[in-house]
Formats: sequence, structure tokens, C-alpha cells
Amino acid sequence: MLNDLLLNFALLVAGAFAISLTYRQASLRDSWARLAVRYATTVTVALLLLFNSVQIGPGLLFDFRTVLVALAARRYGLLAGVLVALPIALYRLARGGPTAWVGVLNLVLVALLAAHRSGWLRLTPQPSGFSLHQRWWVPVGIFGCANLTTFLAFQVTQQPLIDALAVYLTFGGLSALGLVVAHLVIRSRLQSLTRVERLESLAYLDALTGSFNRRRFDDDYPQIHQPAFLLLLDLDLFKRINDTYGHELGDQVLIQTVQVLRDHLRPLDGIYRLGGEEFAVVLTPCDPDSVAEVANRLRVQVEQQVAERAGLWGETITVSGGWVKVEGEKRGVLRQADERLYLAKSTGRNRMVGDQVRERVKV
Repeated sequence: MLNDLLLNFALLVAGAFAISLTYRQASLRDSWARLAVRYATTVTVALLLLFNSVQIGPGLLFDFRTVLVALAARRYGLLAGVLVALPIALYRLARGGPTAWVGVLNLVLVALLAAHRSGWLRLTPQPSGFSLHQRWWVPVGIFGCANLTTFLAFQVTQQPLIDALAVYLTFGGLSALGLVVAHLVIRSRLQSLTRVERLESLAYLDALTGSFNRRRFDDDYPQIHQPAFLLLLDLDLFKRINDTYGHELGDQVLIQTVQVLRDHLRPLDGIYRLGGEEFAVVLTPCDPDSVAEVANRLRVQVEQQVAERAGLWGETITVSGGWVKVEGEKRGVLRQADERLYLAKSTGRNRMVGDQVRERVKV
């Protein structure tokens, strides 16, 4: 029996690892397709566990199938636990035996107890609802109550109830241990995904402003959807701000500039800090007839809002820029945009120069 128990436990750990692989993001809500894959994986693992049950007496089976029900109910709520329990219950009834209905009752009790304070359905799990490794008494309580059906099973099979106590304590404890271990397997996967997301954030986001950085711009450029335009922006006389008010307020100017740009751009548009006070805005998709209007709206909003939002009352912060259609090699597009930016700077600042080098637009 010990070998059979170890096999069932190994299947549980391997199954928990397989379930963990269905998580691709640590914090965002999963798609229905991914949830369906996770559900199918969970049910398959539970059925495998039931198929390899350990015979502990006439008509009495033990396996870790209820652990999968508890995991689903704790993380996603009662409905998820019931949905996982349903095919397991049907298979258990199909196998027959005098204690089949007791096994179904045990599944229902586990789903109800594990879903306590988890709600009816929760598609975006909260971390506090999945901390079983820190609150070991929760799985002990779940299986301590649900596995009281052991005594009912012994009564149905007309075996001495005194023998049921040892079975109840042993297998209730093993089920609680299995729940903690399976939870830790999945939790380690989520922690790894969180670390990866944090590293990607450090690699692709500007630490000061929260905008994308030059590395992200280089990676995004080959995938820009057409029609698209690149708007290169540079704050006017930014060195004077740093020299007059200090770098702390200068940093606030950069932060508020990005915020103003974000407030007046679409989610599809990208904002990148290329370095210092220079930013790139990728407008995609964008109608060629709308670029001038968008560019000058951004210029006006920066002039009207940034200084006040940065705490520089009485000051005026302006920006100059040049835009160009995104087509061809990145280096060439950046060079053309930089030429237009230089023209905007050299002809008075606080202006936007368009796709034609000679065209200067100011409103």
C-alpha cells in the first residue's frame, strides 16, 4: 500500500506542475481559452489520481483527487470547485461500489469548505485567497471536516468504527499535506512569473517616468502597424530648468511630461524616453491628415499643463518636435525625424515640424 500511496502522491505533484504550466502571467486576468485548458488539465489529473486509487479496505479507496477540487475552489470560488468535482463524481459513481456515493459527498464537502470566503466565482484571484503554505490550519480544517465521511464509509461497509479513526487521521493528514504541496508547486510558478515580469519591467521601462525606454523602442519598431508616424519630441531649454530649480524638479518635469502625453494619446500609441529630455511617440495606426493636429495638440497641452503639474508656478515648459512617416530602416526614420526636430528648435522652439522638411506648423 505504501508504494501505491507514493505513486499517487507523485502523480499529484506531477499534475500540480502540469497545471502550473498553464499560467503564463502572474497578475493579469486569464483568457477563457486558458482557463478552459487549466480546467481540462485539472480534471485529467484528478481522474488519473482516482484511476490509481489505493485500496484501504473492502469498498474503501483513497487518493488525492479532492486536493484538486480544493485548489480550484480556493483560487476561483465555489463554482470552479463544483465544476472540477462534477466529472470526478461521475467517474466515481461509474466505478460503483457501496461507498461511491460517500465519495461524492466527500467531494461536495471539500468544494464547499475550500470555497469558504472565496466567493461564488472569482476570475481574478486575490493573493490572500491562495496562501495555504502560510496558513496550514486551513487545509487541516478542510479535510478534517470533509473526511468525517470516512466513518460513514466504514459504517456502510460494516467495518468496525474504531478502525475508521486511524484511517481518518492518517488520510486526512495526507490530504492536507497534499494540498499544501500542490499549492506550493503552483505558487512557485506564479512567483517565477512575477520575477520575470518585474525583470521585463526593469528592462523595458524607464525607471523615472514609467514610459518605455530605448531598448523597448528598438524591439517594437519592426512590429509597428501601418500606417504609423514617429514624433520625436525634445523639451525646450531643459538644462535651464535643472540649473535654476535643481534636478529634483527637473525630474518632475520629465515625469509630468510623460503623464500629459499619456493623457492625450490612445492606448495603442507608444511613448518612449530615448534619453535625457528626448522622447519618441509612435502614432499607430494614424491617418496622415491627423498627424499635424495630434502633434500640435500635444505641444499645446505640454505648454499649458506641465509646469503647473510639476510645481513650477509662473514658469512655462515647452516642447519642440518633428514627425515622419514610419517606413524603411529605423536609423533612417530616426535621422529624418531628428532633422525635423532640429529645424523646429532652430526656428524658434515650441513648434512642430511635419513630414515635409520645409513645413513648419505652429498653432
